[in-house]
Amino acid sequence: MSLFDLAGRRVVVTGAGANGGIGHALALGFAKAGARLALCDIDADGLSRTVEETQAAFAAGCDISVEAEVEAFFARACENLGGIDVLVNVPFVFPRRCPPHELPLADWERMFAVNVTGYFLCIRAALPLMLGQGGGAIINIGSNAGETALGRGAFAYSATKSAVHQMTRELAVEYCARGVRVNALAPAQVLTPGLAAHMDNPHFRDNVLPRILMGLPMGRLLTPEDMVGPALFLASDAAACVNGVILPVDGGNLAMNAGGGAPR
Repeated sequence: MSLFDLAGRRVVVTGAGANGGIGHALALGFAKAGARLALCDIDADGLSRTVEETQAAFAAGCDISVEAEVEAFFARACENLGGIDVLVNVPFVFPRRCPPHELPLADWERMFAVNVTGYFLCIRAALPLMLGQGGGAIINIGSNAGETALGRGAFAYSATKSAVHQMTRELAVEYCARGVRVNALAPAQVLTPGLAAHMDNPHFRDNVLPRILMGLPMGRLLTPEDMVGPALFLASDAAACVNGVILPVDGGNLAMNAGGGAPR
């Protein structure tokens, strides 16, 4: 069981604000596993609450799409932790759903700036630190939208998550021999505050949600806490030979044929 031990591991979680999302759940999970944390988020109040809950060693506001902010955060995170063993990239933006031919260029550019370039900037800042100490683990939060098409106005978001998945594979091949493993989680629909807000919309609740649930053989939406176990595994020595994997954490969504379905 020592293969799963994360006590003392130096872990950076981006997007860790206490808003009930995936980053918050992962920060709490790594803290409970005994990791030492450096956290960032653009939400100062939410980040402050997560720091109180996790007793993080370091935290700072950071827009991961801004190069200077990322470089400053990682420099200070390294100073406070003494190095970085694990990086978990979480944040994303998804301003609105609309048909691709009506998608504002500003929305497209903002999604790529955070969802793709932001991950790249964080990885670029963390890699020299990991390489200098002989290794590390990077975990990106992808999506089932990066593997199959969702429709319903998710065009740009899906394109960004597909980019995250391929980024993960390329980095895994590039750096594995130097001790850095890179993997991604690919959740299905997770009941984050953003998705929960749609529940008050009758059209979503009565038409879209049933369609989503039909694609989840386990019959429920995922929760942010469902991401914790898989992330802890990928960060641990138990996953020493797991590299370049896009791990579905989706209740069987990608496994199910479009005409399939679980018994009800």
